[in-house]
Amino acid sequence: MEKLKTILCYGDSITWGYNPEDGTRFEYYQTWPGVMEKSLGSGYRVITEAISGRTTCWDLPYAPYRNGAEFLPMLLESHSPLDLVILMLGLNDLMKLVGKTADESAWGLLSLIRIILSPVFGGTPPKILIIAPPSIGNLSAFNKMAFGRKKGESKKLVECYKAVAEVSKSEFMDSNKYLKVSDIDGLHPLPDQYEIFGKAVADKVREMNL
Repeated sequence: MEKLKTILCYGDSITWGYNPEDGTRFEYYQTWPGVMEKSLGSGYRVITEAISGRTTCWDLPYAPYRNGAEFLPMLLESHSPLDLVILMLGLNDLMKLVGKTADESAWGLLSLIRIILSPVFGGTPPKILIIAPPSIGNLSAFNKMAFGRKKGESKKLVECYKAVAEVSKSEFMDSNKYLKVSDIDGLHPLPDQYEIFGKAVADKVREMNL
């Protein structure tokens, strides 16, 4: 029997599948990891480990369990062996309550890469794909309280994350080339966008020759 290639998608509400229309969760097949898995076909297993509000490596004052660096080691061990880890985080680092810049978020991302490249029990580290999140759009009144005046900083994440990918020998994608956030809240896409993006990520995974 063919050995499955296992992919871990580590992210925030965009990877989780947050529905900006009513705050519920889209069905798995409507999320970008679900679209990617279907597009890749047999031979691949995709694991979604995502939660709304997750940062790269900082605590969120009003919500526990959002520090990405704190929980990643446990998840890597739980799901090992892994062939690929896809990191799509960073936007929540810019929240006013967290207060980080795009540069600081890039260092937070690097902390996650260090964890991934230090596998337990001396195993072979998985490949890494870094995806820069979509830039902030037209924010709703509620989201302005968290991300107001952060749109420019969110655009800087692309070049900062690309630099981290180069220095860490990781693969890189800019989600802004495929994914547009909705005007409902200015942060989250709708399923039609996930469909486009999920297929694009699948194409990237194929190019990586896991």
